[in-house]
Amino acid sequence: MNYIFELNAFEQWVETHYLPISSQILWYKLMSICNKAGWSEWVTVGNQRLMAALQMSREATLIKVRDELIRAGLIEYKRGKKGCPNKYRMISFTLKIEGKIEVKTGAKTKVKNEKIYKQNELKEKDANASKKKFTPPTLKEVEAYCKERENTINPVQFIDFYDSKGWMIGKSEMKDWKAAVRTWERNQKSTSGQLSQRTKNKFNDFPQREYSEAEFLELERRLLKK
Repeated sequence: MNYIFELNAFEQWVETHYLPISSQILWYKLMSICNKAGWSEWVTVGNQRLMAALQMSREATLIKVRDELIRAGLIEYKRGKKGCPNKYRMISFTLKIEGKIEVKTGAKTKVKNEKIYKQNELKEKDANASKKKFTPPTLKEVEAYCKERENTINPVQFIDFYDSKGWMIGKSEMKDWKAAVRTWERNQKSTSGQLSQRTKNKFNDFPQREYSEAEFLELERRLLKK
């Protein structure tokens, strides 16, 4: 095998084919092992060695990653026995291009990619469908929510207000009427507090003065004359 050619060919291949990153890394590790082994047709590699190279703690994860390479037609695999590790054979891109081997995985990969694309498309449609169009609440719903919140908002006034605005907040369509109720609730408390403060200040500002005993006697004398 031409090591550099295989690496470049693989990079071009992954541009148009789906392959998880972890499986791509495993392919590179196996290629490196094959290179060090002098490009033997089959190389023997234990799971523990590959798990250490990929920094994986679970063997099941390695098997899943390896299966992706097998399904993509990039490697062949022979299960080992006790005392004899698994064997791997790299499928050369050079042989594929020169037509020296029959590659049946291309069509499978294409079908798989199409399935992945359709799955992503369906997920996107589901995500858009989950964004339901806003539906104005009924009077009973607002009454029940205000009762739950124990506020003093008038549900009829709330609905009439937003009905007149087409259930818009500024230039945007309302998304959550309950959030609007809570906003009214906070504004109501704020306004109530301001009115209370102004009333208190009004009485505090009332002019007061101290009257002497002579002034009280004079006032009493005038009242008796009347």
